[in-house]
Amino acid sequence: MLSQRVRRILVEKDARDYPMTRRVLARLPGVPVEMILDRETLRRAGPDRAAWLAAAKTTLLLAVQKGPFQRPCPGTKDYICCGYQVLQVTVNCPMDCTYCVLQGYINTPALTIFVNVKDLLEELETRWAAEPDRLWRLGTGEFGDSLALDSLMGLNERLIPRFAGQRRAILEIKSKWPQLERLLPFGPNPQVIFAWSLNPPGLISGEERLAASLERRLNAASQAAAAGFRLAFHFDPLIYFPGWEDAYQRTVERLGAAVPPQAIAWISLGGLRFLPPLRQLILRRFPTSRIAAQEMVLAPDGKLRYFRNLRVEMYARLREWLNQAVPGALVYLCMESPRVWHEVFGFTPEAKALSHLLDGRVVPAH
Repeated sequence: MLSQRVRRILVEKDARDYPMTRRVLARLPGVPVEMILDRETLRRAGPDRAAWLAAAKTTLLLAVQKGPFQRPCPGTKDYICCGYQVLQVTVNCPMDCTYCVLQGYINTPALTIFVNVKDLLEELETRWAAEPDRLWRLGTGEFGDSLALDSLMGLNERLIPRFAGQRRAILEIKSKWPQLERLLPFGPNPQVIFAWSLNPPGLISGEERLAASLERRLNAASQAAAAGFRLAFHFDPLIYFPGWEDAYQRTVERLGAAVPPQAIAWISLGGLRFLPPLRQLILRRFPTSRIAAQEMVLAPDGKLRYFRNLRVEMYARLREWLNQAVPGALVYLCMESPRVWHEVFGFTPEAKALSHLLDGRVVPAH
């Protein structure tokens, strides 16, 4: 279990009396606990950010979310966004992927869990009531993994029933972790989508440290589909390396053999991208990683990306293989330019059109 990596627990003063705080502490007996005033008092990253980040993977912080839980997905100007909404229930992840963008901007040296679940549930109900005709595509996997710490938190056991019967609200539980057995009895529930990011086995073992194997992720997806949940998959980031074609084609074939196509809500494709300072951080933290040494270009969004022609080639090949392996699945690009969209698909959707396309996969038009 990933929670076994926790070596230290910090508890904000305001978080002491919450049920989730008591639950987490009861599940980590023997781990030293320190009370703090609030997370603003914690040491922020100094010049040795690499060491600071490594220590943050084994420190757990129980905190109160003072701002809204629900936030728009941080899109990029002039790149097509799908209108996804993020539920910020955790920050940071116990897994340690070399390419993780969280390395670049987290400012609290810990795995942060927000314990005020009642406030989260009330916020959702308030938003749904205020805009009853709007469709909400929500997910918990943007700032942390949705399943990695759930055995401690028990959050999905509270969230999944809330979405049952909410025809205008969809919850995506996105992860690189396979343990969901205790959640399967909450199905069937078509309002909840279990999603996994996928990469070839060689990349998983080399670049996605402590994450579950491809086989375990696909086995979990098969279990979720059998229990009556919908599925999604994210080939994001797509990573270039010599031999990528064969490796990704075999991965897609394994996906097709593992799950029924009709259970898949959508599949996203997104090329490796990150802000320039992250390249040196990757080289320092993961000197044997293959990804930071690849040739990239500074794109208009300020991020390093593969050259456009390589991205187009990778997307087009993945789309072809996916159409063969899981026919009928909706494939789309995450945070890509209109030009790349047109070269891959032959058309360029407006942001609202992409949002409506995804909405239609989960809530049929009346």
